Amino acid sequence: MILKKERTGVEKKLYELTEKVVKGENLNIYDVEYLATSGILRVFIIDEKTDTAQLDDCVRVDKAFNPYFESESWIPENITLQVSSPGIYRRLTSLEQFKAQVGKRIKVIFFRALGEFVEDAPKKLKGAKILVADLLEVTEEGVVLSENDYKFSVGFTDIKKANLEVNLFNELRKES
Repeated sequence: MILKKERTGVEKKLYELTEKVVKGENLNIYDVEYLATSGILRVFIIDEKTDTAQLDDCVRVDKAFNPYFESESWIPENITLQVSSPGIYRRLTSLEQFKAQVGKRIKVIFFRALGEFVEDAPKKLKGAKILVADLLEVTEEGVVLSENDYKFSVGFTDIKKANLEVNLFNELRKES
């Protein structure tokens, strides 16, 4: 399933610490990923006003972690901190992240071909395991997508990965 499982142990403590540090810098957490085997703590931050994070924001958050890394004995010694914005093609892994993108295009990678779990899928979409479509709606169970006027529902259990899909050419035209 695409939605994240509940955090436990060190991962939960690192998330709680991250929440404290990021809020202390007047920013929000977009996502936190702890890769225990490599000791990497990835913190994706966002400023609600800009829907992204600037380099200065990342530096401030990075520096705000220093006192904790130096004083907290429960933090793994081999930890490497990476702070960044979620990026233009940001991953979608939570209900809130999906809801924030309603009305936009997303790229979805399915566990199996679309025709295997959407019975009335048009012939040209039946074999699709990767699809770029408009995100119309989000529920607790999944999403409603639209592609070429074909509207269909997909459960989160059928989604392997999802990202925001931005057409930079169209975005640049909107700004000018």
